[in-house]
Amino acid sequence: MFAAYNGAVYGLDMYAYGAIKRSIANCSAFRLLLNNRNIISAASILRLQLDNALRFYASFIVSKPHDFAMAVLGGTPVRDLKDRNGKKMRDQYLVDCLSKEYPWIPRVYKETSGYIHFSKKHIFNAISGVDDKDHSAKIEISAKDINLPDTIYIEAIDAFIASTNIFLRYLTGWIITKNNPEMLKEIKTQKQ
Repeated sequence: MFAAYNGAVYGLDMYAYGAIKRSIANCSAFRLLLNNRNIISAASILRLQLDNALRFYASFIVSKPHDFAMAVLGGTPVRDLKDRNGKKMRDQYLVDCLSKEYPWIPRVYKETSGYIHFSKKHIFNAISGVDDKDHSAKIEISAKDINLPDTIYIEAIDAFIASTNIFLRYLTGWIITKNNPEMLKEIKTQKQ
């Protein structure tokens, strides 16, 4: 991306720099949290990585990607900006759009949002056992997960990798577009 089109820098490059930095930081934190068996925080980081993919995707559904990027750089939240069809790009709208190609996104978005906002997920993660006979529960307060099966971690890893791959797909799309402006002009001419 840095070398594409003789090293020119556009608004979308600036947007990409921030998304790349965030993605790398998310990857590092996610690995550390899983190694420490901390799914509560790891799920939050997974949600941030999915957010990265959703918001970079947003730059592909606007009429003027560089203006979009500069608006975000200027402090306008993505949710207040509109796509090329005039729709505000709130999270749910981006989830709905991208889920046409990736049907797993709504489920992962919903499940991981439950870790961003305090919810029953946090409460149930503190309960390590329930005794139905005497109606009691064993509570364990710890940074480490209590008796979670490995399948939970595997599912989180799969979703994290898939979210990262979506981001990388659109990042690669930007690099190809940036490096081949004549191809973009040709595509736009064919659509008219």
